[in-house]
Amino acid sequence: MSEADARDPFSSYRARLDAVGFRPSRRYGQNFLLEPALHRAVADAARVDGETIALELGAGLGFLTRTLAARAACVIAVEIDARLARILREDFPPRDPVATGAQVEIVECDALAAGDRLAEPVETALAAARRARPSARLCVAANLPYAIAGPLLVALAVRGGDDAVAAMGVLVQDELAERLAAPACTAEYGSLPALLQALYHVRIERRVGREVFRPRPQVDSAIVALHARAEIAACLRDAAGRAAFARFVRALFAARRKTLRHAFDRVVPAWDAASPGLAALASRRAESLDPDALVGLFRALGEPGR
Repeated sequence: MSEADARDPFSSYRARLDAVGFRPSRRYGQNFLLEPALHRAVADAARVDGETIALELGAGLGFLTRTLAARAACVIAVEIDARLARILREDFPPRDPVATGAQVEIVECDALAAGDRLAEPVETALAAARRARPSARLCVAANLPYAIAGPLLVALAVRGGDDAVAAMGVLVQDELAERLAAPACTAEYGSLPALLQALYHVRIERRVGREVFRPRPQVDSAIVALHARAEIAACLRDAAGRAAFARFVRALFAARRKTLRHAFDRVVPAWDAASPGLAALASRRAESLDPDALVGLFRALGEPGR
């Protein structure tokens, strides 16, 4: 399948949506991105190529899925809406063994489970893809549902070891994009950008106006690229360390107007107040520490929660 292959006009999809009784849900963030150049931009941001297992969360009508299938070794397309999943299965049937192009697996479920985890059907599909392609990189390319974009990014970020996500290209609400890329000591900087920036180089690739969606959302969007940091700290290389660090950072920012001393007492009751390094940090606020400083603090406190 070539990226140049033309899809049917949106009017034909509208007829198919009407046939299955579909009406867009604001809760699910069902705003379909129509512009093919932007599908390519998302795939570029995610660094999807022939050595990639591409995970798409919220596949919708499969517009981005087509671009990924033309590039990736395989595509796992997750869709919560049964009516859209039915259309996806019609458009992406199981591949003939001699056919060209990537195998596309449709997973019908809510991508997010409780506790900042990917849902079990998604994990099962990823595990099978990994067994079939042990050397492939896992990349995420998605027009993320706005309501759960933050929790989904956490669930993806805390995957570690061989299951870690190498790169992400995500389309998110413009306001969230600003938060993800925010530096320390700014109002937008919080636990989510601190976690993601400790693990990834985060960059806003391009702004996306609301007019390229159907139905049109009430906000503008942006494509954000997240590429794994080669210099990541040893304590963040496995899933247990990442999950512990995520909880640690969340605890530090839970009372962002208070000094870190209050968080230390709550998170690590036995912390050494006499330690010169910790004593100096205890009088500061979490928002004043960049991601590397937060990782250093996590290590200095004995990697609490691991």
